[in-house]
Amino acid sequence: QMFRSVLVKMFEAKDLDCVFLETNMGMKKRYHMVYECIPLPKEVGDVAPIYFKKAIMESDEEWSVNKKLIDLSSKDVRKSVPKGLPYFSVDFGLEGGFAHVIEDQHKFPHYFGK
Repeated sequence: QMFRSVLVKMFEAKDLDCVFLETNMGMKKRYHMVYECIPLPKEVGDVAPIYFKKAIMESDEEWSVNKKLIDLSSKDVRKSVPKGLPYFSVDFGLEGGFAHVIEDQHKFPHYFGK
């Protein structure tokens, strides 16, 4: 969290917003998690939650066992996603964001957030 807050301050000084993407997949064969910070122009950062919410709702399987969109505004992703399941999450600056439990790792693109 400290590293994340420093990155947000650095980008704010350059008049930029940022999103943090976390993809956790391939847990059966080998544990693989990617955490990325993507700087965005302020006007793009303002509408980013709308686009991510829509993209997550349209992603993965049509009929999913798990909740399609998990709101992370009040809790951490590790407390929101069942342990051992693959997931994608996005946070907007220091605010919360959304998470999605990945139903089929073979159909879910690893570059989804980008």
